[in-house]
Amino acid sequence: MANEIIIVEGKSDSQKLKKIYGENLITFETNGLGIDDKKLNSIKELSKKNNIIIFTDPDGPGKKIRETIIEFLDVDVFNAFVSKQDIDKNSKKIGLAEASEEAIKKALDNLITYNKNNISISWDEYVKNDFYIKANRVIIANHFSLSEDMSSKSLFKWLNWMNLKAKDIEKIIGE
Repeated sequence: MANEIIIVEGKSDSQKLKKIYGENLITFETNGLGIDDKKLNSIKELSKKNNIIIFTDPDGPGKKIRETIIEFLDVDVFNAFVSKQDIDKNSKKIGLAEASEEAIKKALDNLITYNKNNISISWDEYVKNDFYIKANRVIIANHFSLSEDMSSKSLFKWLNWMNLKAKDIEKIIGE
């Protein structure tokens, strides 16, 4: 992974990724929700010469960190996701460090590009096509390894960030 920096929440996440991909892998740790303006500005500087990959935990704080970084940057941001089902069942934590090696590799092989400047679907289209309905939100969330508990407004925002059109979403729901 050349010219790529993986944003993770903590030291154990970095250690897990380096165990899989080697010590030359470059990670940047947010220290969980401790992400502040200094760290955001550092990430922005890094984004000028590197692709940024956000790989946070599949929980509420991970979602918040991801949104904060995407909203701060004016570039395409690559996203890797593991789901709660990918976490060791015996673990008390729901974190990237507790995910299986196979799930981590799959997530990094299937990056999703987000850009906060994308507007690909209107709220009217979102509602008219019933994408907001819980059953459809669950199907869409599972397709992208997102949290099934994601609110309708968050999913709408993320679908735009992914630059998905209504027909793309219809295909996902129809699978």
